[in-house]
Amino acid sequence: MGPTDTLDIIDLETQHIPGALLLSQEAHWNQIYSDWRMMMIAGNAIGMEAPDGRLVASALSLPYGSEFGWISMVLVTKDWQKKGLATRLLRTCMERLEENGLVPVLDATPAGENVYRPLGFVPHFSFQRWEHDAVETINVRAAEGERFDAARVQPVIDRDAAIFGGDRRPIIESLVARSTEFSCLDKATNGFLLGRDGRVASQIGPIFADGEDCAGAMLDHALARVIGRVFIDVCDHQAGFADRLKEYGFTPQRSFLRMAKGRTESFGVPSSMFAMSGPELG
Repeated sequence: MGPTDTLDIIDLETQHIPGALLLSQEAHWNQIYSDWRMMMIAGNAIGMEAPDGRLVASALSLPYGSEFGWISMVLVTKDWQKKGLATRLLRTCMERLEENGLVPVLDATPAGENVYRPLGFVPHFSFQRWEHDAVETINVRAAEGERFDAARVQPVIDRDAAIFGGDRRPIIESLVARSTEFSCLDKATNGFLLGRDGRVASQIGPIFADGEDCAGAMLDHALARVIGRVFIDVCDHQAGFADRLKEYGFTPQRSFLRMAKGRTESFGVPSSMFAMSGPELG
């Protein structure tokens, strides 16, 4: 029996968040305490502890309605990597989703794609993370969008479910609460923009809209109100929207590929997706 076989897979609770934060910080990811708490509330977090009690690996499965669920936050600390921990956790997340009749879906890095394809994951569409170090220096018109209030949250949850393809109410409720300074609605098309604070940057997204003009106007609304470094994960099929980011001085950071196990057809309405919520959320 190898040393990693003696590590049990455990369910992670609130008391594990400090250890989970250390894992995501070591990977140079953007999550903060509120992200881990949000994801633990919305889904099922699992992990492994070393004999000394240190959390050394994590993974998450997020059920999004009746058709599919999300897999994310598969992390292993450096001195426990390449020992099979990530594979065990990934397979456990897949099994738990499939036991409930849900298709496992995830956003893969180029390196991750080579891991997921042999497991039956097939590509849907790609997107790119764009970043800007100081968006307050961008000369954008302070476009006016309708701000959120409590009465408007349910329509946004419904609209998100229609475009994203799955019900992620706890996620949307959390993003609405965390992006009140810059989130907005477009009443004419039912488009919306949300986001959240992060460890190294604010994340703008999702941005869902029926057209590029609407998406661009909501982007301007947000950029006029955010300060500091910003990440936006933009779908590659929205080339005009990506060009707008280039004009504003955003630069590409890294790419992702949305993949689903054993399903070639995309969920939701990708043509209305301009920016994602981040690979950990979809």
